[in-house]
Formats: sequence, C-alpha cells, structure tokens
Amino acid sequence: MKLSNRTIVVTGGTSGIGLVFALHFLNRGNKVIVIGRNQTTLDQVTHQHPGLIGLQGDVSEANSVRGMAAFLRDRYPEVSILFNSAGIMRAFEVMDGTFDLEQTTAEIDTNLNGTIWMTEALLPQLSKQSEAMIVTVSSGLSYVSSPIHPVYSATKAGVHMFTDALRIQLKKSAKNIHVMELVPPLVAGTNLESGAQSGGIPSMSLDTLLKHGIQGMEHNKRQVVPGFSKLLRFAGKYFPDTLSNAMTRG
Repeated sequence: MKLSNRTIVVTGGTSGIGLVFALHFLNRGNKVIVIGRNQTTLDQVTHQHPGLIGLQGDVSEANSVRGMAAFLRDRYPEVSILFNSAGIMRAFEVMDGTFDLEQTTAEIDTNLNGTIWMTEALLPQLSKQSEAMIVTVSSGLSYVSSPIHPVYSATKAGVHMFTDALRIQLKKSAKNIHVMELVPPLVAGTNLESGAQSGGIPSMSLDTLLKHGIQGMEHNKRQVVPGFSKLLRFAGKYFPDTLSNAMTRG
C-alpha cells in the first residue's frame, strides 16, 4: 500500500496512537482528517499541527457516525484509508455498586461499536477506490484478559474477531480493500497507559509502534503484533489464566 498522496481518516486522532499516526501520514504528503469528540481539543491540535483537518464527531453515537460519513462522502469522496484508533480504557471492580449500567459499557460504545460503525459507514466510499485500506487497533489484551479492565479486554477481543470476519468477507466482495489489525502492547505516552496499572507489563514507545504499524500497512499485512503482544498471544493460547492472575497480583 502506497502511503502518500492519499486522503486518510483517523478516528481518535487528537492524542496518543491516533495522533502520532496522523502526523506521520501528514508528513508523507497525505490529506489527513482527524476525528475527535471535543471541538476545543480539535482546534488546539489543528492549530499546533497545521495541515491536519479536524472533524468533530463521536464514534460511539450512531447518528454522529452517519453525519460524519455523509460529510466525508460529499467533501472528501477520495478517502481511501480509515484508521480506527478511537478508544478508552478504564479499570473498575465488577462488585463496585456505584457504577451505573451505562458507565460499565462505555468502552463497548467507543472501542467496539465505534470501530464497527465507522467501518460500515465508510465501506461504500472505500469500495469505490482503486485501492483502499481499513486499519483496526485492538490490543494484546484481546488474547489475555486483564482482570482490572474487564470490559476493555472484551471490546478488544471483539475488535479482533470483527476484523477477521471483515477481512474474509471483503476478500470476496471488495478485493480492493486491504484490512490490517494492529495489536499494540501497553504503549507509553498515551492516556490508556497512564491509567493502566499494568502489573509489570513492559510498555512500548509510540515511535516504535508507529514503525511497526507503518511497515505493516506498506506491505499489506493482515496483522501486526509487536513487542509484548507476541507473548500475550502465546500466553492466551497456552496459559491464559496464569498471566491474568499475575497481572492481578501486579
């Protein structure tokens, strides 16, 4: 996949993984549209990084996704890459009775529904391009559940399964669309890492993750599993409970 002279949409593009990829795409001569739910944050990011195009929207709201898809179809019909990186991660105890039911599923709305909805909404547009790509961002915790992040782990396992199914379907119905899953470990310098309470799990720098992700996109990889995520994939297959218990003790 050639990563220049394209129009790219990045969800969660105002911070963390989304922002570092968006800036790399911009520096390679692409038109980059970053999506964020907070207009003030979008304005700050686009002011600090001239060239980025801000689009206010909430991937966890279906009507917002429909509106963004219509806007992109009308204003940027040439969009050929969707980079799904919007995500939230929260630690909580399942026996904590202070949480409302809606609070417990906020990660599902953003991490899983947001990925599915944005993908579905932009598929008609992407299918019209000569070559296109969808990138989903799951997690090493899609292989081994973090007990203190029960819903986050579930959403990332869902993203993993959705990506596999999407890839298989598009091989038959839209062969021009490549599908890649990026499976980060804990990544330093993100909002997720700062509250992760990782139990000794080593983190990866954003620059290192960027390097792995861009190489994967350029070579149309099905999946990129860098760093500690490789061990989590192995552990999830052979001894998932052991590592989950170790993370709890940590």
